[in-house]
Amino acid sequence: MLYEDSSDIDYNYAGEPEITESVNRELNIARRIVEETGANLFLTGKAGTGKTTFLRNMRIRSGKRMIVLAPTGVAAINAGGMTIHSFFQLPFSPYIPGQGFIGEEKRYNRFSKEKRRLVASLDLLVIDEISMVRPDTLDAMDSILRRLRTDPRPFGGLQLLLIGDLRQLAPVVRPDEWNFLSPHYNSPYFFESTALKESGFYTVELRTIYRQQDPEFINILNEVRDGRASAETLRALNRKYLPEHETEENAICLTTHNRISDQINIMHLAAIKEEVYSYKAIITGKFPESSYPADETLNLKIGARVMFIKNDSGIERRYYNGLIGTVTELTTKTVTVTPDDPDLSPVDIGRIGWENISYTVDEKTKKIEENVEGTFHQIPLRLAWAITIHKSQGLTFDRAVIDANLSFAPGQLYVALSRCRSLDGLYLKSTLSQNAVIVDPTVNLFIEQASRSTPDEERMALLRDEFFRQQLSELFDFQPMNIAFSDFARVVRQYVAPAHPYLFERIGNCERHLNEKILEVGRRFNSRYTAARLDSDHTLTNETFRQKISGGCTYFLEQLEKIAEFLDSTPMNLDNKAYQKQLDNVSDHIGLQLYVKKRLLEGIRDEGFSIPLLLRLKAEAALEATAVAPKKPAKRTRKQIREDTEKRIAKRRSR
Repeated sequence: MLYEDSSDIDYNYAGEPEITESVNRELNIARRIVEETGANLFLTGKAGTGKTTFLRNMRIRSGKRMIVLAPTGVAAINAGGMTIHSFFQLPFSPYIPGQGFIGEEKRYNRFSKEKRRLVASLDLLVIDEISMVRPDTLDAMDSILRRLRTDPRPFGGLQLLLIGDLRQLAPVVRPDEWNFLSPHYNSPYFFESTALKESGFYTVELRTIYRQQDPEFINILNEVRDGRASAETLRALNRKYLPEHETEENAICLTTHNRISDQINIMHLAAIKEEVYSYKAIITGKFPESSYPADETLNLKIGARVMFIKNDSGIERRYYNGLIGTVTELTTKTVTVTPDDPDLSPVDIGRIGWENISYTVDEKTKKIEENVEGTFHQIPLRLAWAITIHKSQGLTFDRAVIDANLSFAPGQLYVALSRCRSLDGLYLKSTLSQNAVIVDPTVNLFIEQASRSTPDEERMALLRDEFFRQQLSELFDFQPMNIAFSDFARVVRQYVAPAHPYLFERIGNCERHLNEKILEVGRRFNSRYTAARLDSDHTLTNETFRQKISGGCTYFLEQLEKIAEFLDSTPMNLDNKAYQKQLDNVSDHIGLQLYVKKRLLEGIRDEGFSIPLLLRLKAEAALEATAVAPKKPAKRTRKQIREDTEKRIAKRRSR
């Protein structure tokens, strides 16, 4: 028995000779879309095709700054990330585009400066188990990201990596919630998101299955997954029917409802005439009950059937998530389990830990750090006479009895069947009819369309060049600064200049300088050097191009100094608190724009243009410019404020 991604697929596929060339291409295309472009990617595939392994490798090797989110607490713990609602501080009520959350205050809008800094510095947002995410959740995220990143593009210009299988777990939407959402969305699936439709995405489907090897069983699974199970397929499955009076030794029962699996486990445990040992979880810090990865209280007896629910992180790898066995010895602190697999030795196991993490930014390294908010320590076992289909997600069993007659959700039967390694180890507690094969036609249509959106090599080259041009264009795009300066100039004219009439002329001169010497020159520069014909590979090796970019950086840095001089010399103290607040806000905004742009131009001028360097500079500049600052004392000039800010930034960078 192996857990879903034990194949440990790597990007170069060394040690995996059975992987075909087509799979090599699919995984490489997925990696290249994420690493070399700014395009959104939906990574999908049947159960056991290596999606989780892909994510694990991306986290280790990617040069992009990312965070990983998931729709549920358990999924987030398993993925090593946070829940979507926790990170974005979302309520659980429906989100109506353009209106907000139903019946909720706008408290979700209040983000700490630390959270703002982190979001501003991101390159990539990963969402695991995307099949369970509703479209309104994505649109709520979009609204927040545009605001926090001060970027009007979908999701604030952030790249998305969406991982999941729409044939498996579906979104949960109550009828009363759907009453609010249905006027805005055609279905409850993530791909209906308005923001996602606006930004677009590519789809890559992983096709090689590592869990099952039997072609007949794989064909059966494919038919059930696609909702086209033939009469012959149903007959093949129903031949595995296990009559009520018969039992299958050492086979776990997969059920549709928690109450059914709980009843089976309690009944079997009670039938064992041995002493009960109770193990209470040790919980520290912040660890929400909804995210508990194991039972808070685990009751066991010698002879109990159990399943490991975590992989062994030690060198010996004695057990893995989904390994089933029998309890053979108990103490107050440890449990001994003899695995069903005769090739494995008995395992002595005590409490081990799961971590509830949050994301912060390390001030010294400027890297995104995973901070432990709380821990959950428990024996990593679960009673294994029965388990719900939902909780079996990601597991693999050699022998399982499936009770799917009460299937109530699309994909539930497929998830249950695909937990089994082979048809030989699969048994049915009740015969199946076509009614048990529930597939949402909306998903069928989407999958059919999405399958045609995988980019070929020609399209990949275009996407890579497009990303290159986009990053280069942003470097010399001064429109956001122009907007910020216009807001600053408006407030200065209205509240400051009447007391300092000389400012009227200086504002006008500065606006003309910004438009003629910076904004317009930037547009001409971009029209010449970021044209559609620009080829990233050849351009980066062209010395003339590199010199032009360096010269452009030098030119714009000189022109921006005149803007900085005007800002530094503008009086910043008003007697009216409301006017002062407006002045401070617009001053901070233009100051941030100016600092970030100068930081990027200086870095590219000194080190030469490259995408990795530009991404790093953007992240560092965003973190430095939005760092927490002390309260401004009264009667400080704009120049004093800037000098103090630069001193704090220099001090942090020297640590």
